[in-house]
Amino acid sequence: MSTFTVVNEDTLAAAIEGCRERLVYIAPGVTEWIVDAMASVMQRERPPAITVIIDADPEVCRLGYGTVDGLKALQALAVEQMLPIRYQPGLRVGVLVADDQISVYSPTPLLIEAGSDRADQPNAITLGVGDALSRVLTACAADGESGPGSILPSEAEVGTMAATPELLQDALKELDRLPPKPFNVARTERVYNNKLQYVDFEVTGYKLTSRRVQIPTDLLVGTDKTLEARLRNSFSLLEGKESLIVMIEDSDPDTGYPLIDNNGSPVFTRYSEQAMEDERKQIYTDFLTPIPGHGQLISKVRRKAFDARVAWFKGRVAAYTVAVKQQLDEAVTASVKELTQALLPGVMQRPPARLLKYSMSFDPKESDYRAALEAEISQAFNLGDRFFQPVVKVIFKDLTYETITDGKFVAQLNKSFPGLEQQGFFEEHDSAPELRSTDIVKKSVR
Repeated sequence: MSTFTVVNEDTLAAAIEGCRERLVYIAPGVTEWIVDAMASVMQRERPPAITVIIDADPEVCRLGYGTVDGLKALQALAVEQMLPIRYQPGLRVGVLVADDQISVYSPTPLLIEAGSDRADQPNAITLGVGDALSRVLTACAADGESGPGSILPSEAEVGTMAATPELLQDALKELDRLPPKPFNVARTERVYNNKLQYVDFEVTGYKLTSRRVQIPTDLLVGTDKTLEARLRNSFSLLEGKESLIVMIEDSDPDTGYPLIDNNGSPVFTRYSEQAMEDERKQIYTDFLTPIPGHGQLISKVRRKAFDARVAWFKGRVAAYTVAVKQQLDEAVTASVKELTQALLPGVMQRPPARLLKYSMSFDPKESDYRAALEAEISQAFNLGDRFFQPVVKVIFKDLTYETITDGKFVAQLNKSFPGLEQQGFFEEHDSAPELRSTDIVKKSVR
């Protein structure tokens, strides 16, 4: 075997699967392919002694030294096989010991460059039995080593700390919050990342108390065209009445999970237009920051919580919409009768001609006028589902480069976001562009 060789994901997996007595894996991160190879050898009747040392920092996955799926798979393997995982912060060298072969290699940060698979582009040195191997095994306190000169993991040069389940879980949570992306390393672009987004958050079509119905003016002033031209009148559907209140199933605003009482039954709560308005305002208060002349901004670290609250709010609005429909029909019927009763005396004195065209009597009675007037008012109130159709709209927009480099805008941000100036709200750097989904599919096929 050549001393200078190529080590990549494929060669690592092959070496792991071929080992019999001893396996030492030291690298910044892992991939699912490599963990699968480890799991395979651990299923044997006599598995090799295994040592695994990694850097559990989330930045390892963001730089492309390992993958999130690989870290998850390693965590699951450690739990299933009671495999101790050791932690070396800042580790950026790769070492693989498979029986009597040792490879020291340079791990590839896929954010920066693609890995090599060509023999004339080596990234590793492979050594066999000898003093170099013994020194490496002692330096990392490899499992399976005993006798004079052997040391404990706490005395090793690398991997003195345990990569506990809590440490790995914290790393995965951080990667879930800000996940890595697949990159096309064949070219680079000047990019910027900012920690803020514009949010257009709007709720429309829910204010029943302000809804008005246009009433034909001649029902109010008769046939006097002068008065009709001057009068513009409408009728408030719920004026003088309380907003419609219904009972809906209650739920947790942070998770959206239904609330259950001690008997295992759903908890119900009173809900109204005013409750909807209060919750809308609370979402603004809890998540959005107004910047004069620019709109509402949200911190990206609050997006997940914001999305959960909006989903919860949409569910309540939908439940209210369904529950209020029957009460709304009853309110419309009552309003039609009230308005008919109020307008009937004036209409009987100066009836518009169209109210009489269906009459079969030369001398219409009050009941005839009442029926004709009620039919016309009912037609004016026949607004359909569009009359009450609440809609919750959320639109996110990224800040443009011109905006985030504008001095006045930055000054407003520093006033509106206390402490943001010290942390910075955007970063600019050279990076590889994200791979297209079609490229990812091609790359995953082996």
